[in-house]
Amino acid sequence: LQKRCNQPEDAADLMQTTFLKLHASKERYSEEFRFLPWLFTICHNNLIDFMSICASIPFDFFVKTTGKGHVLGEILSILPLISGTWMLNLRTLSMTSITFHYTSLWSSCWQDAFNSDSWAKKDSRLPDSFFRNLTPQWHRDCALRTDYARRQALVEIDVLTAMALGLSLEELKTIYRVQFPVMRQYEADTWYDQKGRIAFTSSKGLSGVGFSRPEWNEFTEEVRDDNGRIIRITKGQPQGMPLQRTVTDDTQPGGPREKTIEYFPPFDKCNREEDYEIVWQEFETRSDKNFINQSGK
Repeated sequence: LQKRCNQPEDAADLMQTTFLKLHASKERYSEEFRFLPWLFTICHNNLIDFMSICASIPFDFFVKTTGKGHVLGEILSILPLISGTWMLNLRTLSMTSITFHYTSLWSSCWQDAFNSDSWAKKDSRLPDSFFRNLTPQWHRDCALRTDYARRQALVEIDVLTAMALGLSLEELKTIYRVQFPVMRQYEADTWYDQKGRIAFTSSKGLSGVGFSRPEWNEFTEEVRDDNGRIIRITKGQPQGMPLQRTVTDDTQPGGPREKTIEYFPPFDKCNREEDYEIVWQEFETRSDKNFINQSGK
């Protein structure tokens, strides 16, 4: 733990939690297994739990309430350490393990239950086949690659963390509404295409992603779909035909190269509070069926 944590206090907290879990699960220990690897597995899972919940808005809010500008050891030492679920950890791992460098981490965290998971929201850009195609050995498709899917994973991490902390749905929505006004502003003007790619966003942290404001207004226009929701469609070309944008890509070996990105209409936005409601209801249903807490091992 001391090798993985920058602060001795964090290592001490994790060690205490590890031994509490060790005591709670002692009835499941079998002498046919070596003790130290079993103990290290519990310790390892604690670290993954902590990484997962730190990716959530409830923990971000907790840090904001301290008034500190940076998350250093003194802040980490007072964060509550809760036991996550395999569903929470899976979403965090799928967002983190984007290259083969994470092969060892992925394999060490694998649970067979991963293949039985599904998204808590129904959308063609969120195929449940993502979970069914996961394997104990990391491969490229173990990582969430689209903007839409990665955003959805964060929404579900928020809900699962809030549930673990004993917050209510309304408390989670209030935290987001009151404490994250800039994030709400960006979400209200971030548009996704039908493949899950961001076509336009006003987020200053995503400069260069999607079309510029003048291009966006020139190429698309707002209409309402059959359900009365505001969407954007392309101007001056058959609907369904993608918009194209040529960019210079300097992220790969070999130097800069030009590539063409296609954006498939119609384009729509997400509403985080509405998504919280949908995801919360789904996870409550799964909890009633004891699906969230089941172990894959």
